[in-house]
Amino acid sequence: MEFTEQQLTTGVQAHSAFLWATMSKVKLGSSEFSIKGHEYQHAMLEEDAPRQCSIKGAQLGITEVNVIKTMHGQIHGRYPQGSLYLFPTRDDVKDFSKARFDPLIANNPDSIGKFVQDTDAANIKKIGKSFLYLRGARATKSIGDKKSSSQLKSIPADRVVFDERDEMTDDMVDLAIERMSHSSIQEEIHLGTPTIPDYGIDKLYQESDQRVWMIKCGVCGKETCLELEFPNCLAELKDGRVIRLCVHCRRGVLNPANGRWVAQYPDRAKDMVGWWISQLVSTYIDPAKILRLYNNPPNGNLAEVMNSKLGRAYIAAENRLAQNDVFACCGRDAMDTRHEGPCAMGVDVGKELNIVIGTKPQDKTRKIVKAARVGSFNDAHDLAKRFNVKAAVFDLLPETRKVREFIKDANFPVYGCTYSDHQRDDYSFNHNSNIVTVNRNEVLDATHELVVTPGRFEIPAPCSEIREYAKQMCATAKVLSKDEDTGIHRYHYRKLGADHYRHATAYFEIASQLISTTALGRALQKYKLKKKKRTGTFMGA
Repeated sequence: MEFTEQQLTTGVQAHSAFLWATMSKVKLGSSEFSIKGHEYQHAMLEEDAPRQCSIKGAQLGITEVNVIKTMHGQIHGRYPQGSLYLFPTRDDVKDFSKARFDPLIANNPDSIGKFVQDTDAANIKKIGKSFLYLRGARATKSIGDKKSSSQLKSIPADRVVFDERDEMTDDMVDLAIERMSHSSIQEEIHLGTPTIPDYGIDKLYQESDQRVWMIKCGVCGKETCLELEFPNCLAELKDGRVIRLCVHCRRGVLNPANGRWVAQYPDRAKDMVGWWISQLVSTYIDPAKILRLYNNPPNGNLAEVMNSKLGRAYIAAENRLAQNDVFACCGRDAMDTRHEGPCAMGVDVGKELNIVIGTKPQDKTRKIVKAARVGSFNDAHDLAKRFNVKAAVFDLLPETRKVREFIKDANFPVYGCTYSDHQRDDYSFNHNSNIVTVNRNEVLDATHELVVTPGRFEIPAPCSEIREYAKQMCATAKVLSKDEDTGIHRYHYRKLGADHYRHATAYFEIASQLISTTALGRALQKYKLKKKKRTGTFMGA
């Protein structure tokens, strides 16, 4: 069977998003699509791995790559159940539809426009025989401790693109991925400018095959990755210009167009293909500007430069604990199996109970004697007895009934803790309801300072449980974010992983306010406890 030139062209374009965009002369904005100046886009357009992530600096055309791939797949029947594009908010959906998709359709009537129906709606478009859904990733309700959204529940999809992954919660990401459960294709694409190390897009890239753009030197023939070698890959000349320089021979000026993608961990490609690209390779951005901003970040905000310019996750040391900070607090004593006390106990409540028990040697110092994960409140009772616990604070949620039962049965002061952003006093103890209200940021700040201030905090010698304790103590970070409803910027702690021991330590710190370092104070506490038994109130901190 012979094929016409048109049939061959159509067949080739159907199998390659790159050739389709190039041969169809797809217009992006005012110009035709071309990889000139964006040579790194070629492999991205040709890669068909089902799970991919791109960690990127701003304005590098990675979003356009995925718009082209989505349009190509819709038009050529690759996604019979449709595609889902997820953005942080509904406003982002409207802006993206108006600025990207609508002009793309209008400017390409033959290659795209004729395949599109129902173009009026900003959040849904019929392209070919299936739908493209544009949705915000904000939850519309909470079910237990999970976020949910009615906007996602009824959508089937073969491809899901998460644009700005770090601005989405894991619950909403999981819900969107579930939309592909009945698909045989299941393309899962994550894009984003990174924020915090080990979180969101950075975490995904670290788990991927970690592809980097290697640029060949025209002098020595060796390759340099600008992202990995920054700032050593830049050289400032006498006239003030900054050039990209080979780190091997220090003679060759590097041309970003002369590069190729190399996977640092090729065996991981079957699970996740990862791309890292920064403004260092952009021919539209002067490297002198990047170096100047790095050396003198505006308003001292190095994080913005690292994230948006270099595509690197970054957080200042004062906003996140490092495991070395925690291990530096280790003493020589092994974990105790019992203690004469008086001890305070903090309990984070989840599928299991994370318990931190310690003493207060002096007013400003704390010594942890036990960190444990147990399966029941009875286990917590046993530990409290063995360690002579004289005050405890529990996470009030989600097991409020069981916490109240523990409070009722205990022969020492026990409080359920609730976090409130509006709490401005130290700790607000309600002695009638046995509830203590605290500001989440402030108590997590307090535990941070406890760890990093020399001489204030001691934990047992390293063991498997202390290693887990250290890991969880570091699994939250303080970030500045904008409230989409009010426009106000506020700091808050973002969860990066299992952080139960961090909160258990916070509850321990609150409980430690109720135990004394002196014999007189302990005698006064006993008097207060007796009064509580008679009157139902506790004259607390």
